[in-house]
Amino acid sequence: MNTITRMAKTATMFFFAAATLTAVSCKKYLSPAPLSTIDPSVAFSNIPNAKAAVMGAYLSMSGDFGYGIRVSYYYAYDDDCIMGGGSALSSARHEEAHYTLSAANTDIVNTFNQFYAGIERANNCIYYIPKMPAYTSGSSADKAELSRLVGEALVIRAQLYFELVRIWGDVPAQWVPSSFVPDLFLGRTNRDTIYNRILADLAIAKPLMPWRTETTQDERFTKGTAAALRAKIALFAGGYSLRQSGGMQRPTNYLDYYKIAKAETDTLISRRDQHTLFAGGYKSFWRDVVDAHKAVDPQGELIMQVAMANGTNSDSKIGAQNGTKINGVGGALGNMLPTYFYQFDSTDVRRDVTFVAFEVVRDIYGRGHASNSIYDGKFRRDWITNPSYYMSSGATTGTNPVTNTPASNTAIQNFQLNWPLIRFSDVLLMNAEADNEINNGPSANAIAYFKEVSQRGHGGNAALVPAVPTDKSGFFKLLVRERGLEFGGEGIRKFDLVRWNLLGTALAETKTALQAFAAGTALPAPSYMAPPPAYTMTANLPQFMFFYQNAVAFDGQIWANSFYVPTPATAPIDVTVTPQAPLSTANNRVAWFKNANITTTYVNYIGFGFVTGKSELYPLPQASMDANYNLKPQNPSY
Repeated sequence: MNTITRMAKTATMFFFAAATLTAVSCKKYLSPAPLSTIDPSVAFSNIPNAKAAVMGAYLSMSGDFGYGIRVSYYYAYDDDCIMGGGSALSSARHEEAHYTLSAANTDIVNTFNQFYAGIERANNCIYYIPKMPAYTSGSSADKAELSRLVGEALVIRAQLYFELVRIWGDVPAQWVPSSFVPDLFLGRTNRDTIYNRILADLAIAKPLMPWRTETTQDERFTKGTAAALRAKIALFAGGYSLRQSGGMQRPTNYLDYYKIAKAETDTLISRRDQHTLFAGGYKSFWRDVVDAHKAVDPQGELIMQVAMANGTNSDSKIGAQNGTKINGVGGALGNMLPTYFYQFDSTDVRRDVTFVAFEVVRDIYGRGHASNSIYDGKFRRDWITNPSYYMSSGATTGTNPVTNTPASNTAIQNFQLNWPLIRFSDVLLMNAEADNEINNGPSANAIAYFKEVSQRGHGGNAALVPAVPTDKSGFFKLLVRERGLEFGGEGIRKFDLVRWNLLGTALAETKTALQAFAAGTALPAPSYMAPPPAYTMTANLPQFMFFYQNAVAFDGQIWANSFYVPTPATAPIDVTVTPQAPLSTANNRVAWFKNANITTTYVNYIGFGFVTGKSELYPLPQASMDANYNLKPQNPSY
C-alpha cells in the first residue's frame, strides 16, 4: 500500500525508525538511536532527540529494499556493462533486471513504501526543527547543529524523491507532515515540478551544512553532498525521460539545468581542500577504503554514501550476493559482460577492480572462470578483513592469507558495506559533460577533467590516456565510454543511458556484440560511444585462458596468458607464480573468446523484455494503485 495513503492522520504522533544505523567503517554517527513512535513535542524537545529523528530519516535508505541490495543492484541493470539478476526469467529480481517487470512485483512496493516513509520522517524534521527554541536562540553550537540537521533532512528528502522519480516517473509529492494534509490520497505530481522543488531545497540546504573538514568526518551529509547531489539531479532534470505520452522527451529549457550542474561542480572543483580524487589510486580506494576499511578517505572522494547498519533489517547484502565467489558462495548477482571487459584497454587498472573472473577456493586459491561467468568486483568478500566474517573453526579448511584467520563464513549475508552514491570522479565528469553541452564542444577544462579521471584509471600514466576529440559529438561519445569504465557496478550506468535516451540502442548493440563474441567474429563498434580500442583486436583475442590452479587468488593474479593475444600453442609456464602447479587443458583452462555459452548465459536474457517507450520506467506498484485511486493512470504500456 502507498505509504502516503496509509499514514496515520494525527497531529501528535508519527513514526520514526526504531533501530540504530551504525557503520563498521566509520564513526557510529547515528547515535543516539532513532526514536520510535513519539509525540513531536518530545521528539523535538532537545538536540539529541532531534538528531535521532534525522537518523531515522537516514535509515530509510538502508536495508534490503533500499540501497542494501534492491535499489543498488536489482533495479539498476540490465545495461551495456552488466546483466543483473542472473540467467533466468522466473524470479522477482530477474523481472526487475530483464525488463519483464509486472506491477504486482512485491519488491517494488516495499521500496516505494520505504522511501515514502523516509520522506515522511524528513518532512517532520524539516517542519519541526526550525520551531525549536534553540534553532534561533540557542548557543552558536546548538544553532549550527540544528541548522545542519535541517539541511541533512532536505538532502535525504531530495535523494528519495530523485530515486522515486527516476524509477517511476511522476509520483505523489508531499512536502509537509501527513498530519497537516487534508486528503492523503494524493495524485501524481509532474516530475519537472518535483525536480525543481528538490533543486531549490538543495540550494537552501547548502548554507545550512558544514564542509567536510569543518566537522567530524563520518557518513553524514555535508555541504559538498548537497552541491554534488544538486548537480546530479540537474543533469537528470535536463535529460530525457519517459513521459505519459509514451515518448522520451527532455525539457525545452534543458540547458538551464546543465548550467546548474556546471555551476555546482565548478564550486566543488574549486574546493580541492574538501573533495578530490583519492590519492592512493583507484584499486586502493575500493580495496582499502570501501571494502577493507583499512584506510580513511582523507581527500573526500566519497562525497555521498548510504551508511549501512549492523543487522539484516537495515544492513547491506552488497559483497555477499555479488562480487567474488568464495568456497562456492556468492557472485552471480552482477554478471559482467565480456564485451564490457574489452571496453577497457590492457593498461586500465580499473578493469581488474571492476571484474572478478575467478573464484576463491578454500579461502586461498584462485580458480579461473570462463567468459560467461565473470562477476562484478568493487564489493568483494575477499577484500573485507573484518575477522567476524570468518569462522572461528573450520567448516572448510585453509586460512585467509590477508587476515590470518580461519576460513570464511560463507553463510554471512551482511557485510555493512556502505553504498557510494556520488564520488568526486563523478563531479569531474559531470562538469565535463555539462561544459560540452553548454559550449557546443569541450573547453580546455572539460578535457583536463576527463584526462584527470582517465589518467588515474591508467595508474597515473598520462601517456596512456586516450586521444580526446574536440568536437561536441566526439567528446560526448568519449564521456559515454569513460563513465562506463569509471562507474561500472555502481548502479549508475542504466540511468545515465536513460537520461541520454540511449538505453534501447545500447542494449540492442550489446546483444549483437555478445553474439559476435560467442561466435568468435569481429565485435561491431558501438554507435553511441567512442569505439573501444580492443574491439579492433578480434583476431588476437584468446579462445582459452589458462590459470594457475594453486596461485593465491587475492587480487586475481592467477592468469598465465594474456587477455589480448591469441591462446599460446602450448600451455604457458610462469616460474614467478608460486606455488605452481603444471597446467593442463583438463584442469587449468577456461573458454574465453568464441565461447558458445555466452549465448545461453547472456544473449538469451539480457534486456529480454525491453520495449522503447515502456521499459525506461518501472510500473507503479499495483498494491499502491489499488489503495489510492488517484495514482492512475499507470505508466505507459503497462
